[in-house]
Amino acid sequence: MKYTVFNTINSSLEEVAAKFTEPDGALHWMEGMERIERVSGTPYEVGAKSDFYSVYKGKEMMISETVLESDLPHQIKFAYQSSMGYNEVELLFEEQADGTVRQTNNSFFDMKGLMKLLGPLMKGMFKKQSLKYMDGFKAYVEG
Repeated sequence: MKYTVFNTINSSLEEVAAKFTEPDGALHWMEGMERIERVSGTPYEVGAKSDFYSVYKGKEMMISETVLESDLPHQIKFAYQSSMGYNEVELLFEEQADGTVRQTNNSFFDMKGLMKLLGPLMKGMFKKQSLKYMDGFKAYVEG
């Protein structure tokens, strides 16, 4: 399953990149995120690994993240592994002529088990969740 969502952040590219790379910044804009454990490497550099812990419907979930590509402040690509499967998220930050930043999320999912069957039926829910995180980041930057 693949999809793309985007929004516009009313801030400079430099400010967007600074907020995105704040240590543990995701705790402020990813609803439900409880902690981030850095496993190896330098955060936001290719090969860096982190484990993200969140609570969903009262149950703790762990998702492992690996940075696949990094060309910040313009682009970064992550791989995520969880019990539901594997996915990749490429984030693009493009400065616009009016001084805003267009944030684009290109997502790819390769699901396992029951989620392999249900995933395509739930594409709208996945897109909505991605946009929720993007809007949370937008509010964090603009806040």
